[in-house]
Amino acid sequence: MNGVAGWVLSLTGGTMLWSLATVSLGRREPWDSPAYWTVWLPCAVLLAALLGFAFPQRPWRWPIAVMLAQLPVMALVSGEIGSLAPLGAILLLFLSIPGIIAAFAAAWLRRRLAAA
Repeated sequence: MNGVAGWVLSLTGGTMLWSLATVSLGRREPWDSPAYWTVWLPCAVLLAALLGFAFPQRPWRWPIAVMLAQLPVMALVSGEIGSLAPLGAILLLFLSIPGIIAAFAAAWLRRRLAAA
């Protein structure tokens, strides 16, 4: 699989995660719910790890794409994002850190398995 598939999967996955969290939690901003932190954010980290395993070159990009793909969904759901967009993007970048760690670990595992 090539990097284009990684981009499609990460962007689609991030969009779907925020959309599903919004619908299942019944909130415009799912991160206001404890379930976002205990269910949906770990799902994003797991997705990042799977993408890091599948596409081990530059694995840091997948969790960033997963998290930033949520920003347009936020704008659509709330009807506006305006001046809060930079703050939302910064928070999403911060929230991508666990995914970056997981993606690097999964990419390392993939390389180890391939070398064995």
